[in-house]
Amino acid sequence: MLQGMVKFYFVESFKRGMVQMVRRPMYILMMVIIPLLGCFTLMDLMKAGTIRRVPVGVVDMDDSELSHRLLRTMDAFQQVNIKHQYKDFKEAKLAVQCGDILGFYYIPEDLEKRTLSARGPVVSFYINYSYFAPASMQYKGFKTISLLTNAGIVQTTLRTVGLPSQAIMATMQPYNTHQHMPANPWLNYNYYLSTSFVPCFFALFILLLTAFSLGTELKSGLCRQWLAVAGDNMVLALTGKLIPQTVVFTSVGWFIQWLMYCVYDLPLNCNPLHMLVAMPMFVMANQGFAVLMFCVTPNFRFGSTLCTLMGMLSFSFCAFSLPEEAMYPWVAAIGYLVPMKYYFLLSVDQAVNGIDLYYSRLYYAALVGFVVLPLVLSWRIKRECLNPIYVP
Repeated sequence: MLQGMVKFYFVESFKRGMVQMVRRPMYILMMVIIPLLGCFTLMDLMKAGTIRRVPVGVVDMDDSELSHRLLRTMDAFQQVNIKHQYKDFKEAKLAVQCGDILGFYYIPEDLEKRTLSARGPVVSFYINYSYFAPASMQYKGFKTISLLTNAGIVQTTLRTVGLPSQAIMATMQPYNTHQHMPANPWLNYNYYLSTSFVPCFFALFILLLTAFSLGTELKSGLCRQWLAVAGDNMVLALTGKLIPQTVVFTSVGWFIQWLMYCVYDLPLNCNPLHMLVAMPMFVMANQGFAVLMFCVTPNFRFGSTLCTLMGMLSFSFCAFSLPEEAMYPWVAAIGYLVPMKYYFLLSVDQAVNGIDLYYSRLYYAALVGFVVLPLVLSWRIKRECLNPIYVP
């Protein structure tokens, strides 16, 4: 008898969730169209493997043979593309602010004279770090050019004083280094940018839509009807409402995985089933996190704001834009409060490194925890549903 009643209320709640999802076109827009379009754009942007020929400018205040040789060498690099040459610092700075270039290289006056007289000239480069990936390419290109130019000057000076070539090389490069990158030997930026930013972008939409779905029940005053359909059982109400969205989000997530691993050839060094199972767990974990935010603050505005804030900050807290070692410990710890961190660690262990599934068990367990915890605290949302007081 009890089992039959539970089944009846679950089915009724599920039907209500399906009807609400189908009736509002915004659900399909936020669940399917925008996530797929955004994820495809992010992956396609980096399909070449790295960003090349970033538009930059130069300010050559010396106009000497040395500065011309330096600029020719710079323009031959793949990282940067000298798009404009400016007459002074002020003009180049204005070009960066207007978005014409993303940075510029500044060569001071008397560069050649100070170099030949060993007086230590200083060259400068200015980079707009509002665009992280192109800025990193600029920095790498500018830094390499500066080091190569400096090494060339030192080599010429040592050869002038009569030092043999073998001694010069031993002085400038006393030892050789070899870099070994087992998971990404091609230095393909798409391998680590898409595997981190694409799921995080997808998670943001899961959080936003779940928050919207719950918040509208409270805002519209239909929360009592929602709860009554589920037999006054908050767990059944949440489950029936979110399962239709879970199915759609999981299908979209599997399609994104197909794009990542089959179309764009991102590394998949594990059994594909491991990542296929991880996707519905990832979707439900983010839905559970959104429900948890509403358990903390059962209010449309506050709950949605918390979900948006944590979703956006996940890009930073999960160490996608800044290494975890460079963060304050308390900032790095916040990353472990969102599901995205565990999915990312899981994908690194399984898809990238292909280690045994046993070593990723804690990450799977953490995703399950995000599903279970809000169900335990769902009584707070139920209390709000029984006594709805909307605070705008």
